[in-house]
Amino acid sequence: MPSIASPALGLLLSAAVAIAAAPARAADELPPERPTTPYRAKVRNTFRVTEPGGGKSGGDTIEIRVSGARLFEDSQIMEQKDVIVDTEQRSVIEFDPKAEDKVAARFALNDAPIPYVQGRTALAAFDPKWGPPTIAGKDRVAKHACTILHYGDPEHDGIAACVSNEGVVLRAKLVFPDAEREFEVLDFDPGEQDETWFQPPKEFRVVDGG
Repeated sequence: MPSIASPALGLLLSAAVAIAAAPARAADELPPERPTTPYRAKVRNTFRVTEPGGGKSGGDTIEIRVSGARLFEDSQIMEQKDVIVDTEQRSVIEFDPKAEDKVAARFALNDAPIPYVQGRTALAAFDPKWGPPTIAGKDRVAKHACTILHYGDPEHDGIAACVSNEGVVLRAKLVFPDAEREFEVLDFDPGEQDETWFQPPKEFRVVDGG
């Protein structure tokens, strides 16, 4: 005589298998760790810093170009310098394209994470104690599909980000106990970038330091 517990046991086993498989499926849905395509983007940045006795905030809109480990950044605020970053060479070059002296300054790159180039690996590096991201849905940023990822507690100490299928961080809000930073891509155009973006104009002389 068949046990009346058999169907229930079968359901429990099926549920257990489904639960065990869920993390693997979630991991499979994660976008690439780093951008898999060169791209150009216009990005809006805002930040807020809370300090004893008050605080300050600000923002900027920049145009960036990314190719592999390299980043070109052009601020839309007057009198800000253009910046070229090479995360493999660990170098930063700054120059004012309108300067009369035609000198570009080269500095050593610090260890600050750079999401534009390093994708979600940079997001995880802001605070390793947050652990791996969890998937919180889908969205569209700059008319481009992306996966919503949460690191830590996005409301109080963590990140809420949206990363494209190409591994590009299209939006991220970073919340720390004493500061907030947010950026969002306003215009996104994947594709090869000309090499001239990642070096100062030919007439510029590159010098070390300030």
